[in-house]
Amino acid sequence: MICEIYDDLLELHVAELIDSELRKVHWKYDYNSNKRIAIQPHWHVLCGYNTEDVIKNGYEYLLPIWESVVHKLKFEQYYNITGWKRLYMNAHTNGVEPHMHRDDGDFTMMYYPRLDWQPEWGGGTMVDGELVQYIGNRLVIFDAHLPHIAMPVSRECYELRTNVVFKCNV
Repeated sequence: MICEIYDDLLELHVAELIDSELRKVHWKYDYNSNKRIAIQPHWHVLCGYNTEDVIKNGYEYLLPIWESVVHKLKFEQYYNITGWKRLYMNAHTNGVEPHMHRDDGDFTMMYYPRLDWQPEWGGGTMVDGELVQYIGNRLVIFDAHLPHIAMPVSRECYELRTNVVFKCNV
């Protein structure tokens, strides 16, 4: 597997709930995706290292993403993954220039929650040279060692480009 895309992951009412809840999040502008070099930070929220952390921190509305992956996509069967080691959210605005990087772990699972995202706003993700467009309720799974980068957000966009990320190990 290099990069797989699943559209319409969640039932619409669940996707709408997650989209709505993410609009209430208080983001912190401090995260550097490449610890080895000084780069421009972006918006980030650590949700937790396990289900208990996520619930305690008030982000339980994100757990249906994982549950859908386990049940609908048979994640364990296809990817030999039984759990995740970290759950967090990233966000970008126009003017934040992301950097190419590689992730820790074995797989990165990224969910795009913005149901109102417009294609002309950009903001997709380039994974190993392949552009994945930002489409609300889309899940992207890729090998964590692959170089990837969040694509810039258009200056015509006045919205926050958000995503939810599960870091997974075999």
